[in-house]
Amino acid sequence: MVATIQTTHGVSAEKWSSEVFSEYLGQNPFFNFMGAGSNSIIQVKEELTKSPGDAITIQLRSKLSGSGVTGDTALKGNEEDLIFYDQKLSVDTIRHAVILRGEMSEKRVAFDLRNQAKEALVDWASDKMRGDIISALTDTSVGRAQSRYLYGASDSNYNATHATALAAVDATSDKLTTDMISRAKRKAMLDGDRKVRPFVLKQGNKVEEVYVLFAHPYAIRDLLNDQAFKDVNTHIPTTFGDSVLVHGQRYKGMWDGVMIFECSEMPVLSEAGDSSIDVAHNVLCGAQACAVAWGKKTNYKEDSDDYGHENGFAIDEIRGIEKLVFGGVDHGLVNIFTAAVSD
Repeated sequence: MVATIQTTHGVSAEKWSSEVFSEYLGQNPFFNFMGAGSNSIIQVKEELTKSPGDAITIQLRSKLSGSGVTGDTALKGNEEDLIFYDQKLSVDTIRHAVILRGEMSEKRVAFDLRNQAKEALVDWASDKMRGDIISALTDTSVGRAQSRYLYGASDSNYNATHATALAAVDATSDKLTTDMISRAKRKAMLDGDRKVRPFVLKQGNKVEEVYVLFAHPYAIRDLLNDQAFKDVNTHIPTTFGDSVLVHGQRYKGMWDGVMIFECSEMPVLSEAGDSSIDVAHNVLCGAQACAVAWGKKTNYKEDSDDYGHENGFAIDEIRGIEKLVFGGVDHGLVNIFTAAVSD
C-alpha cells in the first residue's frame, strides 16, 4: 500500500477541511463476547504470549454418564473412565504495512499522515480479526452433525451433503422467524450427546443464561416482520437495559432467551437455495463457540529508508482463530440457514 500525496490531491491543504473521516468499518460485533473464561462465546487463550510455542491444545472434559452405585454394591470395578476431547489451535504471524513516500507528501496536507497511517492499520487489523472470526464460526468443513445444523424451518431439510440441504431452503417458508429461533435453541439444548452451554450474562446481581444469534441483515429484515417478535420487543422491557450489549444498532431484541444481533458480515451463499435463491448463514452461539489464541499481541513498527525520505509503518501480531469442534461436532454453536432474498 503506497500513500503518495500529489499537489493536485483532493485533500491537499488549500481551502479544504483539515479533518479526514475514516471510512466506517463497523465495530467488531464480537468484542463484548470475548474473554478468558470458558463461559465466553469466544474464548481467548494467552498462554503463548508468555511461553514459546506455535500451538496450544484446548481440552474439554466430558460429563460423567454413569449412575454410580448404591447400598453395599462394590464400587471396585464400577469406576468410570474420564473422557477428554482436545483441539490443537495453531498461531501464525499476521502483518501489514503502509509507506509514505517523500517529505513533500506530508508538507502538502494539514493533518498528520503518520497518525493516518497508524489509524488505517488499526482499522485493517480490526476488520481482519472480525472476518477471521466469522470465517471460523461459519466453517462447514468440520463439526458437521445434524444436531448442529438447521436448514430453514424444518429439520427434515437436513442432508449429509451440504449443497443438497441448502437447495431445500426456499424463499417463502424458510425466512428467519421466532419459531425458527426457538427450534435452533432446542437443538442447542437437547440434540446430540452434548448440549451447547449458554452464555452467562452478568450485570450487578443479575445473572441470566442466554444464547446469542448473529444474523445477516436480510434474515433480520424478515424477523422484524414477525408479529410475535414485534409484540415481545415492543411491550416487554429487556432484563439488561443498562448492559452495553443491548445498546447500539446491531442489537435487535430478544426472543425465547436468545439475544439477536445484526451482523452484515455474515456470509450469503449465492443462488444456493431452492429456485436459486440466496441463502444466509447465521449462527446461534453459546459458550466456547470459537477460540482465539494469541502468540503476540498487536505491535506497531516504524521504518525509515533513503536517508529518511521514505517512512514505513507496519502492524503485526501472532494469533490463530478456530471454531471449537470436539468429537467431530461443533461444540458451541448451531448453524442456521435462512432465505436471503434481496430487497
